[in-house]
Amino acid sequence: MILPTTGVNRPVFTSMIFAGILLFGVIAWNLLPRDMLPEIEIPTLTVVTIYPGASAADVESQVTRPLEEVLAGVNNLREIFSQSKENVSFITLQFDWNTSLDNASGSVRDFLEFSRRNLPSEASAPMIMRISSDMFPVLIYGVSAGKSKENLGAIIDDQVANALKRAPGVGALVIMGKPKMEIAVHVDPVTLNAYNLSISQISMALQSGNMSIPAGNLVAGDDELSVTVPAGFASIEDIENTVVSAWQGSVLKIKDIAVVERQLQEARETVRMSGEPAVGIFVQKQAGANILEVVEAVRVEMELLKPLLPDDVVVTELMDNSEMVTATLDNLFTTILFAGLFVVIVVFFFLRRFRSSLIVVLTIPFSLIVAFIFMYIWGFTINIFSLMSLAVAIGMVIDNAIVVLENISRHIEKGVPPRQAAVFGTREMGPAIIAATLTTIAVFIPLVFLDGVVGIMFRQLAIITAITLLASLFAALMLTPMLASRLLKPETEKRKNSRFWDVSEKAFQKLENHYAGLLHFSLSHRIGVVTVALVIFATTLFLAARVGTDYIPEFDAGDLSVVAETRVGASTEETLRLTRKIEDIFREEVPEIRNLYSLTGQSDQGLLSSVGFREGKNVTTVFARTVMPELRSRTSAEMAERLRERMSEIPEIENFSVSGGSLISAAVLGNVKPLQVKISGTDLTLMNAFARSLTDSLQQLHAFVNVENTVDRGKPELQLLVDKDRAAALGLNQAMVSLQMRQSIYGQEAGEFEDELDNIPINIRYALEYRNSRHAIERILLRTLMETQVPVNQVARVQYENAPLEIQRENQQRVVYVSAEPYGISLGEGAQLVESLLVRTETPEGIRVELGGQVKEQKESFGNLNAMFVIGLLLVFMVMASQFESLKHPFVILFTIPFSLTGVVLAFAVAGLSLSVVTFLGVIMLLGIVVNNGIVLVDYTNLLRERGLSVSDALGEAGRTRLRPVLMTSFTTMLGMVPMVFSRGIGSEIWSPLAITIIGGLFISTFITLLLVPVVYLLMNREKINNH
Repeated sequence: MILPTTGVNRPVFTSMIFAGILLFGVIAWNLLPRDMLPEIEIPTLTVVTIYPGASAADVESQVTRPLEEVLAGVNNLREIFSQSKENVSFITLQFDWNTSLDNASGSVRDFLEFSRRNLPSEASAPMIMRISSDMFPVLIYGVSAGKSKENLGAIIDDQVANALKRAPGVGALVIMGKPKMEIAVHVDPVTLNAYNLSISQISMALQSGNMSIPAGNLVAGDDELSVTVPAGFASIEDIENTVVSAWQGSVLKIKDIAVVERQLQEARETVRMSGEPAVGIFVQKQAGANILEVVEAVRVEMELLKPLLPDDVVVTELMDNSEMVTATLDNLFTTILFAGLFVVIVVFFFLRRFRSSLIVVLTIPFSLIVAFIFMYIWGFTINIFSLMSLAVAIGMVIDNAIVVLENISRHIEKGVPPRQAAVFGTREMGPAIIAATLTTIAVFIPLVFLDGVVGIMFRQLAIITAITLLASLFAALMLTPMLASRLLKPETEKRKNSRFWDVSEKAFQKLENHYAGLLHFSLSHRIGVVTVALVIFATTLFLAARVGTDYIPEFDAGDLSVVAETRVGASTEETLRLTRKIEDIFREEVPEIRNLYSLTGQSDQGLLSSVGFREGKNVTTVFARTVMPELRSRTSAEMAERLRERMSEIPEIENFSVSGGSLISAAVLGNVKPLQVKISGTDLTLMNAFARSLTDSLQQLHAFVNVENTVDRGKPELQLLVDKDRAAALGLNQAMVSLQMRQSIYGQEAGEFEDELDNIPINIRYALEYRNSRHAIERILLRTLMETQVPVNQVARVQYENAPLEIQRENQQRVVYVSAEPYGISLGEGAQLVESLLVRTETPEGIRVELGGQVKEQKESFGNLNAMFVIGLLLVFMVMASQFESLKHPFVILFTIPFSLTGVVLAFAVAGLSLSVVTFLGVIMLLGIVVNNGIVLVDYTNLLRERGLSVSDALGEAGRTRLRPVLMTSFTTMLGMVPMVFSRGIGSEIWSPLAITIIGGLFISTFITLLLVPVVYLLMNREKINNH
């Protein structure tokens, strides 16, 4: 083995290698970007198509269905979901994991281009949105204005947005609640009819008057000049004086038939920041950018910008997510430091000499710093999961050094010079620690190939932990022997031991004697020991069957949200009154609030809908951010429960949901409900009735909160039933009626008016008094092919109908969902209750019911993790078989694994945990950790047998000799994770259960290793006992 020889013989060279590692590690540390989570990009694309003025049914039939039929042919498409709402269509394409979204986006874009000609001309071009963790804003600003309110949209676009986009690392700006201007041309239909004109003619006149056409070139001598006829409206008066037609020898102008005014467009969304109307600017960062640097750069740009804005424009910073990232990472750094301190204390307690302890402790920084180098090379960030991997590894990175140093010290105590002892002792333990390290790494290798959200979140943890353990092995084989050869003294030069040493040495020797006696008793009563062990394991299986199951623990980032719906058809002002009432309740019930903002109505591009929230004219969503977890006494879930109680007291609310936790994790995961029953079929009436019945049944169980369904309550609308024969007789058809009705009510755009700040659309429609009632609608005049005009009521019957407000489809079939969140029970228990209820409930013929939501993703993840467990177990066995050149000895060591589950189950019972993705990951990690002590014990036993000892004597000597290293490595790993158990910062919901799982399993397996492994080893070597 060349590493220990090189380390001892070339100490300067070895020192420079590790100094170089330290140097590059520090550089990488400073260059690594900081973030809350690893970069998460869900394999999902959302196609958003705006169809202004269209009902949900029209959006479904004219936009959603045509696009679905085309997009269903995209490669690697897993599922397709859609929502058709007033004015907007959402189609969500869910792809197989590991699908390249760049390629998928290109393919979808090609399909959309192909289908564009089949969409209504009034519909906008479909937009493609990708969902990733970078969508979550790093900064939120609120902008308000006084007299400049009419121009606020232009000010934000031209000054604020352009300035912020210049900041390094800024990816995109999402602006919500921006006031938009329009030039409204209010037509008087009576005058229009008198002059025998139509809105289309007015539109053509305005577009012609606003058109600039190049006239060609003029060659004058050596000069060539372009000839242009500049056009465009310079003022409102220019629009009013635009000629429409000639009438009885005089010209007819716009002002003769309409009123032209500049006004704010009717707002579809209203944003409130800290209880006041405002425009919200949400700053997103680029992928891989350092959130701390981006926030600082944006703030610099904003401070430079503020003096340039009008005096009445006020910009307020409402939320800074870098503070949360900084606080979370600082909390985790503190956890790592305490873990390191505990490890150092354990090392010193066992070694009791400063130099020996220093040799072991120096392994920690060199092992951890290597991780930063590889993180930088692979483009990772410093986030919760990457730091959690270091916290997990900090107690394990010294295991190899402990084993090597203990063996070197034992040889020195026997009189071997330090240099020879360093080389010989390291070589003696080298194969064992290599095998032990490889078994631990072996269980992490399959995790790298996990897909889904679980793979994205834990892939970095697996890679970084594996790299750190390999670095610790390198340090143990090269740095530890070099330091031992220099710092440890020969036995003849040692000074008198301290009183602490003498007292502790007697205690350790007494412990070793007791253990030797217990081991001798166990070896003499092998059958009894195995029987007791099997009884314990059987009891474990019995208790394990009663352990609840969950998915991914929810982060307590202090985010609260309330989504409330009032009656269908409510005015904007009525919904805003509800918003203000909810905001007041937030202030009363949650004094821990730092930021409060809300969105009422439907966002222009459906941003909230694209990440799973609900939107609509009668819907309001209120968000709040509270102080950090360590600064409050209540959890987000407890605050959400109090808000839920208050929401139920508001009579105007017809439906609501309250959530507490982390908006970023919820948004990235698409706000998938924990339990979601999908009801599909062909009879929508039966589906709705079954959904309502199921909702009532779930509410009566009192085991769930936020029980909701997507049964559409409908919306009253006026329908025009055209008498086709009558219309044809008068020179009209269905398309002509529809188009002219749209022009009269919704309006028709006729170009743009360019002012100093913005391009303002020109919209032509009937004046309000001619389109604000059923009677007015019936009297709208339609122009026929015979150049006559007839009122609507002569060709159509106008009647009230209840039309859908929102239509949901899955895989091109209408569906209804019923969702719920377990309260006080695990996700698995909640799923059992729902499944039991579905079994007892008679399902109408033609309806299909399927349980989904997070519980479906949990089953998929558990299936993958089960496979990873088996693969990890096989890899561990293969490594040990290669190490021992035997198929029998690995089986001896594998007996520690089932009993580590005993510790896990007991830990779950004490801590009140359930089996989640995180704790399952801890069980898989235990595969590689718990066998390490067994490897060292069996390897040393084999070495002693090769030196002539009998099986029983070798087991006794190996157990006694390896007792201290086994206890040291186990306790450093366990105590290194203790700070993670008691940490209460953001992300502790992930790392605390992981640490508890590993500590529980390792604690029990350590004692199993010391007793059961020797017993099983003796039983499996019976023929050698008899021969002896």
